[in-house]
Amino acid sequence: MAMLAVKRCLSLSISPNISSYRRFYAQDLFSYTSGRFLFNEDLRLRERYVEFNPDALLREAEKHLGSDHGRAARITKYAEGGFNRVFLLTMDDGYEVIVKIPYRIAGPKYYATASEAATLQYLHSKAVPVPKLYGYSSSEDNPVGVEYIIMEKAPGVSLESRWLSMSKRERHRFASSFVEIEKKFFDIPFGSIGSIYFKKDVPSELQGALYATKAGSSQASEANTFCIGPTADYMFWYGRRAGLDIYRGPWNNPKEYLESIATKEIEWTRRYGNPVELDFPHNGVFPGEKQPEDYVRLLEKYLALAPYLLPKDTDSPLNRPTLRHPDLNPNNIFISPDSGAISCIIDWQHTTIEPRLLVAGYPRAFENLDLEQSPHLKEPSLPLEYETLPAEEKAEADGLYRRRLLFYYYRIFNGHLNKPHLEALRDPILLPRQHLVDRAGRQWSGNLMTLKGALVRMAEYWPHLPDTNGIPCPVQFTDAELDGFAEQEELWFNLNKLVNHWREEIGGVSEDGWVSNEAYDDAVRKVAELKESLVAQAEGDEEDIRLLERGWLFRDREEVD
Repeated sequence: MAMLAVKRCLSLSISPNISSYRRFYAQDLFSYTSGRFLFNEDLRLRERYVEFNPDALLREAEKHLGSDHGRAARITKYAEGGFNRVFLLTMDDGYEVIVKIPYRIAGPKYYATASEAATLQYLHSKAVPVPKLYGYSSSEDNPVGVEYIIMEKAPGVSLESRWLSMSKRERHRFASSFVEIEKKFFDIPFGSIGSIYFKKDVPSELQGALYATKAGSSQASEANTFCIGPTADYMFWYGRRAGLDIYRGPWNNPKEYLESIATKEIEWTRRYGNPVELDFPHNGVFPGEKQPEDYVRLLEKYLALAPYLLPKDTDSPLNRPTLRHPDLNPNNIFISPDSGAISCIIDWQHTTIEPRLLVAGYPRAFENLDLEQSPHLKEPSLPLEYETLPAEEKAEADGLYRRRLLFYYYRIFNGHLNKPHLEALRDPILLPRQHLVDRAGRQWSGNLMTLKGALVRMAEYWPHLPDTNGIPCPVQFTDAELDGFAEQEELWFNLNKLVNHWREEIGGVSEDGWVSNEAYDDAVRKVAELKESLVAQAEGDEEDIRLLERGWLFRDREEVD
């Protein structure tokens, strides 16, 4: 999840009376204050409540930074995201550093912290613009009492803050500098699938090769310090998965990695999956309980396809283990305010190294929102009638032009600078393959439609998969299984669009019910009004009203993880 750009001024100067300091101020440091939740709020807040010793944190910062900047003078809550709380530490001389502390839900806390710290150090050694690592603890067994990372404050300004005001020249420089950075990722000859760690943080039996090729002197030195270990992918550790006896890497074989993605969900579903009645409005169109056994059968069909999703040759460039950032949204990218070039990329938590065909794609800042894309690469332009458009339509045209221009630049620069990525982008079933693998790694929630649709399409694309010539597709659906499925799937997607529309109308509500503090009261009112209008539309139909009440989207509910 992206780090929310929500800052709260809680500057807390350390005084000799530390007990008073902690009594009056620490609760704000420990608690989540950057938003509200429309349902299950108590649970969400408990997940994000993290106690620690603020005074010990300042002393740890002094230890990691050395004597150059004097004593740590104060701590300020700086931002709160989906998995972490971020603090700004200010030293006596005014120097500022960032401290990142994970919530209890940021699994796996040990591996997530250890991997992010090692990834920062490794990328910094490769001249990738990431925050400099000062120190970390991947265990809560320290004076602070929690895991933490202390790092450099990102130089530059966030891309999000300049998104609307960047000139065409600045967008050009931003795109070129971004692709130059990504080229470094695609050029690194990683030897395993998993996540990066310092060797000292991972048992020897879980240490995979950092590099695939015979290392030169610099690579040999790096391979003595770093390794590839278990994946820090959140879904391999989420909830009760942390207690499952499953393999989490590292992997040398792409096929085994693809299988592990589904086997963890099969194991979890068999142990903890319960029948599920869908939420409203889906429960009215697709009534009754959905059975976890049906989900397991779909996952088994995925396992039958898994050996064919990637090239059989493990040395194929399209199988090459490749690192990419897990959440490249504009809040995680910092740029020079003068040139638009990238100055820093933050938030490397849960970073993984995966086969190239699974990580290739357009980062969020460069996505093309056009449903139909021209096969001809032509620089976009504003509409001819732009100057005569009303203000609202002008703003819409500006936004579309910005997105199209960045997509164009990204494609052009990949063609010039990063041909291995362009080769992967040209794969005819790149997105359906990634969609199928993604869905096979999702938790059972009662949704049988999306994974089945991904499997149906992959069976149709069978002739386009690598090394399948003359081999019959191992996954078949009967006429009965396919009868009416296309119409049902379209209806499912339309219901999803309706739910997303409701969330936007209420105030941009996320799937877990988050809204900003400012929007909370208005959102609560709009939720009540929406429910009242839907009840009125039922015109007294008791069954419709019962389905709405039982499956109301914004109700508190029991959760199974």
